[in-house]
Amino acid sequence: MNSLWLQFILFAGCYALLNYGYFQIPDDQFANVLYHHGVVSICADLINWITPLEQVLAKQNHLLSTKADLEIVRGCDGAGVLFLVVSAIVVFPSKFNRKLIGLLLGIGLIYLFNLVRISALYFVIAYHPAWFLVIHTYLAPTLMVMVGCGYFAGWAIGSMNKTHEPA
Repeated sequence: MNSLWLQFILFAGCYALLNYGYFQIPDDQFANVLYHHGVVSICADLINWITPLEQVLAKQNHLLSTKADLEIVRGCDGAGVLFLVVSAIVVFPSKFNRKLIGLLLGIGLIYLFNLVRISALYFVIAYHPAWFLVIHTYLAPTLMVMVGCGYFAGWAIGSMNKTHEPA
């Protein structure tokens, strides 16, 4: 079997395994624990730090204020992009230490970018609700994928063997 096909199969298998594990976590565990502590509270703090007059509250999986109620649900957490980046790094032919650094930085980047994305979506729904559907459905996910692909491309180029044959 061609090496590229094997890499593709391993990539798809890794992605499927991560996705399967993701859907094994109960919804109430996401809403009340993971999303509340790992996303919503942090976004509320970020929004209130940037614009204290918003007075955003974190309640379970909701960002609440007098202007908006933004609910974070499964799929709004950047997991799909995170799984793509992790799967790509895991199957890419590179040294273990390089993969570990790539995974840690990639996970951190996707996580932080998603926090910014959710915070920005709060402002969209609070001040321009007519734009929310387009931004939430098309623009924001596309940007997430572009960030993930850009990160992986940069990491992969930096991970390739750079030895040159003497002339």
